[in-house]
Amino acid sequence: MEYICQIFTGGWHNSNYTARQIIERLETVTALVPVKKVIIGWNIDSDLYRAVGTYLHDKGIAMLLWLPAFSEIQSLKEADDALDIFGKPIADFALQEGESFAFCCPSSKKNIRNVFSVYEEYFSGIPFDGVFLDKIRTQSFAAGTMGVLSCGCERCRKIYKDKGLSLDMFAKKYADTKDRIFDMEEYDPVKGFRFRDKDTQAFFTIKSEIVADSVHELCRYFKAKGMEVGLDLYAPLMSGIVGQDYPSIAAEADFIKPMLYRKTEAPAGIGFEYGLFRNSVPKAQGMPAFTYDESFLQEQLLSFRDVRCAKYPGIEINYREDIARTDPEYIRSSLSVFKECGMDGAVLSWDVMLAPDSHLQAASEV
Repeated sequence: MEYICQIFTGGWHNSNYTARQIIERLETVTALVPVKKVIIGWNIDSDLYRAVGTYLHDKGIAMLLWLPAFSEIQSLKEADDALDIFGKPIADFALQEGESFAFCCPSSKKNIRNVFSVYEEYFSGIPFDGVFLDKIRTQSFAAGTMGVLSCGCERCRKIYKDKGLSLDMFAKKYADTKDRIFDMEEYDPVKGFRFRDKDTQAFFTIKSEIVADSVHELCRYFKAKGMEVGLDLYAPLMSGIVGQDYPSIAAEADFIKPMLYRKTEAPAGIGFEYGLFRNSVPKAQGMPAFTYDESFLQEQLLSFRDVRCAKYPGIEINYREDIARTDPEYIRSSLSVFKECGMDGAVLSWDVMLAPDSHLQAASEV
C-alpha cells in the first residue's frame, strides 16, 4: 500500500506541535510505512512548515497544505454566512479548540476569494507541493435538520430557482410535513439516498451542483500554480446530504480522500453522521439500517471506483479515547479491504501524531 499521512498542526492561531516534534514523529512513521505525501495544516506558523518541508523534501516526500474552505475561514476573513431554507442562521458544532464546524455559503464568490486570500497571505511563500481542500461541503446533521437544509441565502435561492426549485415553496412543504420530507424509496451505494419527494431529491441534487462549481474554481486556482489538489470527502453514505457528489466534485481534482471512518464518534464518522440523520428525523419512513462491517466498507469503496482521479480513502490511524477508539486489527482489516478494492493507497488520518506505534505496525503489514 502507498500511504499519505495527515498531521493536524492546530487551528489558525493555536499550535499543537513544534517542527522538531513533527520531524521526530515522522522519523518513526517513515521507518514503518512507505509515505508518499504528508498533508499538514492549518496553523499559520510558516517557520514550522519550512522546517518540516525541508525534512520531507530531503526524503523525497511531497508536502501538501491542509486548507479548510467553507468552514474555519471566517476566523480570518469576514465571510458570507450560510442560512437555512427559511433564511435564518445555522447552529455551530464545536469539536475541539481551534476547529469549528460553522459553515459559510458555498456559492459566495467572496468566500471563494477568502480561500485564495488566506493562501496568499499566510502560505504562498512556503514550498508546498499541493493543497488538500477540507470543509468543501455544507453543514451536516451535526447542526440539526436546519443545518442540512442549507444554504438558503438570497444568492443560493436564485440558483435553486434558476434550476427549477423554489426554496420558498420547499420551506413551506417542510413546515407542513417536517420529518416526512425525508421519506426514502431506497439507498443505492452509487447514487445515494433516493427520496420519495421530488423536491427533496432536487434540493440535494442542486446543492451538490452548487458545491461542485465552487470546488472546481478552487481546484483551477491552485492547479494554475502547478500544485496538486486533493479533496476531503464524506463517505459515500452521507456525501450527498452535505453536497458532495463524487463524480462531479472530483472532476478537476488529482485525488480524493473519502473519509471511511467507521470508528469515529464525531463529524465525518460514518455511524455518527448517519445516527444524527436518523435521530434528527425520527418520523421519516424508509430509512435503512446499516452494519458498518467489512462488507459495508467494500460496498462504499466500490461505489466510487469509476471516479476519474486517484483514490486514497482515509482511515483514522490515530487513537482518541473520547471519539476514535481504533485498534490494530481495525487498521489491518480496513486497509486490506482498501487494497482488495483496487484503491491507489490510503490516507492515514486525521493526525498521525496521535497514532500508536501498534497501529502503524498494522499498516506496515498490509
